[in-house]
Amino acid sequence: MNTPLDELQWKSPEWIQAFGLRTDNVLDYFAESPFFDKTSNNHVIKMQRQFSQMPGAPAAGAPAPNGGEGGNGQYGGGASMLPHQDMGSGQGEFAHVDAARRDVLARYPLYAGLERELSKLRGVEYVLACVREPDFWIVKKQERSDTTHTRVLQDYYIIGANVYQAPTLFNVVQSRLMSTNYHLSQTIKNLHKLTVFQPSQGVQFKSTPSGHAETSMPTGNTVASVPATANTGGVLSMNGAGSTVAGQTASTAQFESNRTRDTITQDLMDKLMITSIKSKPEYIQ
Repeated sequence: MNTPLDELQWKSPEWIQAFGLRTDNVLDYFAESPFFDKTSNNHVIKMQRQFSQMPGAPAAGAPAPNGGEGGNGQYGGGASMLPHQDMGSGQGEFAHVDAARRDVLARYPLYAGLERELSKLRGVEYVLACVREPDFWIVKKQERSDTTHTRVLQDYYIIGANVYQAPTLFNVVQSRLMSTNYHLSQTIKNLHKLTVFQPSQGVQFKSTPSGHAETSMPTGNTVASVPATANTGGVLSMNGAGSTVAGQTASTAQFESNRTRDTITQDLMDKLMITSIKSKPEYIQ
């Protein structure tokens, strides 16, 4: 299989139709998936039970105590019939496991018996870590070094009929960083399209058609119309005689009309230079 396991979704509707999916057989369902390691201790226990009938265990096909079919699954029948202590003393017996798993072991004697068998072996094993019936379970893959010490290798989620492998922390952080970098790059690219360079004012945002407004300024006996934009820093006020203001207003109007062009001509540059030398505009914030 070339698909990485953390990108794989597996389900078996045929298996669920034949046996159903409940907490007492969810590990049987997981064992059919490509996530299951056939060299694990769980598979060793399954093989041992197939060739040795445990004393007191129901015959194959007989109803199991937890509602499953006896002999049907990996842990059906025999595991729940193992001799075990009562639940009160079982809390002390399984004190080394986390609270969620202790709750599972206390509620399901089937998995309490399986835990006792797994504690006798060393190596890779699968345990039911969390139950939220009727459609959510968490299976842990762990490596057992002794009776009470294990190291978690991988988590798996069973949601409805689908089985997923939990991604590693490295993959989660890598995915988030790549997503953040992509959106920042797109934002900078879009902002660059909205800016324009002007020799007199430097880089500023472009004016949109909806942002233009006509502002009238008195210039002696006449009134000159100057386009004003909503995204400029303030209002341009001129000091001096009426003729000077009128001339500057005309130059500003011509500059604003030419601003939408893609290129700045040499003639426009000369007029801008003359305007900047003769006038001293003040920007009121």
